[in-house]
Amino acid sequence: MSKIVRNDTKVLIVEDDKSLRELLQMELTRSGYKVTATASGEEGLAAYCEEIFNVVLQDIRMPGMDGVEALKLMRAESNIPEVIMFTGHGTIETAVECIKHGAYDYLTKPIKLDELELLIDKACEKNRLRLENINLKKEIKRFDNHRIIGKSQAIQKVLDTVQRWGVTDEHVLITGESGTGKELIARAVHDASNRASKPFVTVNCGRFDANTAESELFGHMQGAYTGANKGRAGLFELADTGTLFMDEVSEMPLDVQVKLLRILETSTFRRMGGNHDIRVNVRFVFASNKILADCVNRGEFREDLYHRINLLPIPVPPLRQRIDDILPLAWFFIRQCNENDSQNWEITDEAMASLCTYQWPGNVRELRNTIRRACILANEPIITPDLFPFSPPKASYTPSMSVASTEVTTFTPAPLWAVEREHIEKVLKMVEQNKSRAAKLLEIDRKTLYTKLERYGLEN
Repeated sequence: MSKIVRNDTKVLIVEDDKSLRELLQMELTRSGYKVTATASGEEGLAAYCEEIFNVVLQDIRMPGMDGVEALKLMRAESNIPEVIMFTGHGTIETAVECIKHGAYDYLTKPIKLDELELLIDKACEKNRLRLENINLKKEIKRFDNHRIIGKSQAIQKVLDTVQRWGVTDEHVLITGESGTGKELIARAVHDASNRASKPFVTVNCGRFDANTAESELFGHMQGAYTGANKGRAGLFELADTGTLFMDEVSEMPLDVQVKLLRILETSTFRRMGGNHDIRVNVRFVFASNKILADCVNRGEFREDLYHRINLLPIPVPPLRQRIDDILPLAWFFIRQCNENDSQNWEITDEAMASLCTYQWPGNVRELRNTIRRACILANEPIITPDLFPFSPPKASYTPSMSVASTEVTTFTPAPLWAVEREHIEKVLKMVEQNKSRAAKLLEIDRKTLYTKLERYGLEN
């Protein structure tokens, strides 16, 4: 659980017992919460409608509007705050009714302050995730007009570099793993330049072979080779006055690299079968998912070309280093997948945590495909972790033993999934394999618990 900043946590108390109300207000204020206290269901509902609280503490039995009725009306107004109900006359039926109407939890009097504060902090953490979920869905609207989505420091640094390099007319080299969005960065460089209204032409050098590369890039004259029935302009001509984005430049054949170097030096080239040079004004943006310096060492890429194109580098970080961008991207892809769907899609807290802890070897492309798949498989408009194709391996887990040595303890880190598996196993043992009780203690639904049991190989 994230560290709760209590002086940012707004708590509403709805309690008709004056002594208890004043005690709770005094103690919770002393603990750092921002507290508002009201003496009836009507007053509590009015305060609830006027201000956004994180957590509400509400008695059930009150004169006039009781707590259950106030809870129903509060939830009809807003489902953002978490509501904790308490009473001195608790029954299972009353507890079930409160939970059914959206209460976070239910306590019986007398109330222990330390337990209450712990529960408030847990409720506040859930409330924080709920607010983050809502804000991301609102913020996604302003992403619609931008090709690059992200708020992390890593991607902001890339965008700052894009703006700096974009206004120049020098060639740019974008590096990064597959699926990180190098073409989007290339487009951003183009849009930041004075060529923004000119052509932006893309070519994947990985699909070239020695026979097709020259024709694709330089074009050819009629009769230049067998089957060349008419002349054709190459990509260099099509990109004239604009930007040519050459992806996977490391895959370009060596003999074509020589001709590319000449174009970079002289801004001229000759069509296949042609007898005169053609001058073009092209800004080149290159991209590679390989480390070009290593390609040079292996003799797969010309060193002189490498130094020529590596003037203004833009390294794009992998998604695992942009954790703050995962959820905005996920919401963007959900919106893309359901443009014509009027249903209000949600992502569960557990699914958000799963997205943020996965390593994403396929980067943004893998995230996009994961969300598309989840939207197709979902039976209702909610994304849950069981819809994701990735899961921890089914393997037995032996907890790491700490080794003590003269007041020094060596900590052996374990994968997050392993810690979760061990915790679930302990809870099941504590409740004698009662799945319903285990799910309640773990604060997850039974379906999610059974999915985890299968994933971790814990099913009986």
